Amino acid sequence: MVLAFQYSGYDTGNAPVRGVVYAQNRDFAYSRLKTNRVRATRLRLDPAATVRNWISSGFEPRDLERFYRSFGQRLGNGTPAPKGLESCRSILRDPRLRQATLAMQQQCLGGSELHAAMSFAGFPRRDCMLVRAAEVSGNTPDTLRRLADDVRTQRTLRGSLSRVLAIPVATLAFLYVFLFIVVTVAAPKTLEFFSKTGARLPPFAVNYFEFTRVVNEHIVLATSVFVALPVLLFAFTQTAACRRMVESIPLVRDISVKAELAGLWNGFAQLLRARIPPATAAIVVRDAARRSDTRGWFGRFGHLLETGVFMREAAARAGFPPLVAADVAAADESGRVPDELERMVREFEEDVLGLSARLADVLFFASMLVLAAGIVVAFFLSYGPIMAIGLRNV
Repeated sequence: MVLAFQYSGYDTGNAPVRGVVYAQNRDFAYSRLKTNRVRATRLRLDPAATVRNWISSGFEPRDLERFYRSFGQRLGNGTPAPKGLESCRSILRDPRLRQATLAMQQQCLGGSELHAAMSFAGFPRRDCMLVRAAEVSGNTPDTLRRLADDVRTQRTLRGSLSRVLAIPVATLAFLYVFLFIVVTVAAPKTLEFFSKTGARLPPFAVNYFEFTRVVNEHIVLATSVFVALPVLLFAFTQTAACRRMVESIPLVRDISVKAELAGLWNGFAQLLRARIPPATAAIVVRDAARRSDTRGWFGRFGHLLETGVFMREAAARAGFPPLVAADVAAADESGRVPDELERMVREFEEDVLGLSARLADVLFFASMLVLAAGIVVAFFLSYGPIMAIGLRNV
C-alpha cells in the first residue's frame, strides 16, 4: 500500500524545499528523499493525498501536458535541464508530478541522461523511450511537445466520456438525496398530520410510515447507511466485475475499445518514428494498456513481430478487430506506416467523439425517466394517503 507523506527540508544547495513523497512507509519515504538528495527535517502522513492516490494513480493529465509543453519550450530556448525542471515545478499542482520533477532534477544534477532521469522518476516507459531516441537525434524539445499533444488528445477523449456520465450521476445523486429528505423530513410531518386527524390510513401508507418511523428513530444509523451506500457503490464501480457488466452494453464497449486503441496505436506510431524496432514498440505499448483484451492483442502482436512475421500478418493473427487489422495491413503495404497509423488513430478519435454523443443522448433520456419516476414515487408516498382517504369519503 502506497502512502503519501508531506515533507519539508533542504536540497543539496541548502535551499528550503517542501512537497509530497509517496512510499510504503516512513522509512521508505526518508530513503526516497535521500535518493532525491533532499535532507528532510519534517515528515508526516498526508491522509487526503493518500486517498487521492488510491482513487487515481498516475500523473494528472492536464498537469502532465503542461509540464511536457513547458519543459520542451525551455529546452528549446537553451535552458539547462535542471534549471528548466525547477522552473516547471512551480506551475504544477499535482503533488505526484511535482515530486517526479524534483527526482528528475536531482538525477540530472547527478549526471544522468534525461530519459534515465524520467524513468527513475516514474514517467511512462513509452515516453522515456521516445525521449531517449530524441536525445540521440537532437530533437528533444519537439518530442516533448508531441508528447504534450498526445496527452491533450487522450485527455479530450477521456473528458468526453466523463461528460457523458456527468448528467446521469448528478441526476441519481439528486434523486438519492431527495428521497432521503422525503423519508426523514417530509414523512414525519405528514404522519403527524394524520395522527391529529385520526384518519384511517390505507395499508400501503401504514407500511410506508412504519418504515419512516423506524428510520427516524435510528437516524444516526440510517444516516451512516445513507452515506456508506454511495461509497460502496463507487468502490464497486472500480472492480473488474462492474466493468464487465458495463461493457456488456455494445455501445459502451465500442467506445472503450476505440478510445484505448487510439492512444495505443498513436504511441506505437510515435515509437516507430523514433526508430524503435516494431516488436519492442509493441511490447512497450502493451505495458501501457489498461484493458485485458488490448493488452493481449499487443502482446501477441509483439511476439509475432519478434519471430519475423510481417506486420500486416501479425496484426491479423494477434486478434485485433478486422477493421484494425485491415488498416494496419494497408499501412504496412504503403511503406508509410507511422503516417497511416496516425490517420487510423484520428478516425478512432472521431468515432469515439461521435459514439460518446450518442451515448450521452441515451443516458440523458434514461436519466430524465428515472428522475420522473423518483418524483412520482415521492409524490405518491407523500400525498397518496391523502388522496386515498379523500376518495374513500366520496
